[in-house]
Amino acid sequence: MTHVKPDREDRDPESPNFGQGELVVMLFEGIDRFTGKAIQAIGESDLESAHNSLHRTEEIILELLDTLRDSTGDEIAANLKRLYIYCYEKTVAANLNKDVGMIEEVRGILNELGEAWKQIEAQAAESPGQEAPRNLR
Repeated sequence: MTHVKPDREDRDPESPNFGQGELVVMLFEGIDRFTGKAIQAIGESDLESAHNSLHRTEEIILELLDTLRDSTGDEIAANLKRLYIYCYEKTVAANLNKDVGMIEEVRGILNELGEAWKQIEAQAAESPGQEAPRNLR
């Protein structure tokens, strides 16, 4: 019998079948989705929807911060932490001002990181047994 790995959309995120890297990729995908909704909502003058989407983005960024290990001397984790904090603060400011430019800046930065995580996950899938980078829990 052949075991088929279900698509990411078909699996429960709380399931132990998700690897750390897959969960991080899903967080970045959520950021892209919610920042896109916020931009659209601002364009339609739907400030409540924009607020809700940006608030969800803020929560996801905090979750990304929570995935980092606080290891002394881990330069990658320290740089990611600074970047996530920057993006969080920028998202809060964008939410207060409903500033599409700020949202696009955060979206661009985090989409680039998300693409890097997708590449890491693809490489990990090709090399079974390979773990997520050490700067993650």
